[in-house]
Amino acid sequence: MLLVFGGMNMSAKGLTREVIVSEAVACMEHTGQPTVSLHELARRLGVKTPSLYNHIQNTRQLQREVFRYAIDKFVAHQEAAVAGKERDQAVRAFAQAYHAFVVENKGLYRLMMSIPSQEDDQAKELALPLLKTAVEVLSGYGLPQERVAHWQRVFRAILHGFIAQEDLGYFYYYDTTDVGESRDIAIQCFLDGLHAEVDAGEKNRAGERNHDEE
Repeated sequence: MLLVFGGMNMSAKGLTREVIVSEAVACMEHTGQPTVSLHELARRLGVKTPSLYNHIQNTRQLQREVFRYAIDKFVAHQEAAVAGKERDQAVRAFAQAYHAFVVENKGLYRLMMSIPSQEDDQAKELALPLLKTAVEVLSGYGLPQERVAHWQRVFRAILHGFIAQEDLGYFYYYDTTDVGESRDIAIQCFLDGLHAEVDAGEKNRAGERNHDEE
């Protein structure tokens, strides 16, 4: 577990990669921004900037280390939310937990969303667990994996879309209408579409069985 040292002064001797990454996480969570400069990090830690290079090669490596931490935290958060739940109950729990994670970790979430667009194959590989829990939840509906791939994209796009609109202030209009209720409607629309495909698949399979028996 990372320890947060929040702006403390320390000698370069006590500096470790864990301390640096922990302070970067603390800074991002405080500002809500997905980046922190090495100069600012050194200032917060009370050391000279060159001291950081004994442990972190550059800003990109720092970002990757924080990204790894953010992914682990997100996956653990989502897995805990859906534990013991299946299908619709798990989908709703995942959606609620997703929104709660972003509200509590805006800087980390913005970093998570920015990494896959970068020319960094190692970071893209680290991003794969982001899909893991959503895929597992949707696999519970018995659809072929290719269809699960489509539906997890739709699901994540809905969740991120609401967060992006809310973050940018576009839900200011009709501000007396509860945003949480709007999000629930979106999830229900998603589930209705998912159920329709599941039901259609079951009917097709039943028809094929009847045809084979004739």
